[in-house]
Amino acid sequence: MELTPVRQVERRATIQPPREVENEQMTDFDVIEGHSNQFIEANTKEATLQHLKADCIIPVFSKDNELTISHVNFVETVFEAASKIFPRERINPPEIRVSHIIKGRTPEAANKSVNELLDRDKTLYYERMAFVMEIPTICNDISGNRLNLSIGGVRSYNLENLYSKKTYEKFKVFIGFKNLVCCNLCISTDGYKEEIRAMSHLELLQQIVSLFQHYNATKHLQLMNSFGQHKGNQNYCII
Repeated sequence: MELTPVRQVERRATIQPPREVENEQMTDFDVIEGHSNQFIEANTKEATLQHLKADCIIPVFSKDNELTISHVNFVETVFEAASKIFPRERINPPEIRVSHIIKGRTPEAANKSVNELLDRDKTLYYERMAFVMEIPTICNDISGNRLNLSIGGVRSYNLENLYSKKTYEKFKVFIGFKNLVCCNLCISTDGYKEEIRAMSHLELLQQIVSLFQHYNATKHLQLMNSFGQHKGNQNYCII
């Protein structure tokens, strides 16, 4: 089962909320209320794309004032790549976790004390961001446990030299089946790219599409299915 495109998608994809939501009006990028299946919890907080779009500034490279690829651009680019590879599948909205908030203030608020600052006086962005999007229409059953195909990425501005001129920016992207069952074995997968370097949205999109195309879902599922054939020591640590 190779993951290959079914058809070409010419227009840029837009993230849409799940269809199976009853009695609730949802807009793009809304997080499903009551959804507690967080993939990261410690030292991070939940965020939405709308918050990152509306409330956060976009850092620049200070020497030439060129924009960085923002966290929002990163999430939307991964979604666009997934939509090209899986055009007929349903992709859930992203679950986003952020940390290391960088606070600032507008020039007009330079002489205000902290307790005098208004919301319009404050600026912020998050140094680190991680996200995951599940594709529930691509799933498999392993030993009675449902595994959904998941895609996502991690990005941190501290890996960039924002005090220099614009250069290649670094991203981490993954694709694989999300296992919700605790197990004692570790496996590797080819659905992970430790570092993607890109200067633009187009370069980032091309590399992510290539990663998704080369992911071997059959091999990954066979390895995970082998878990049911092993009985390990319950005192093993989970890494």
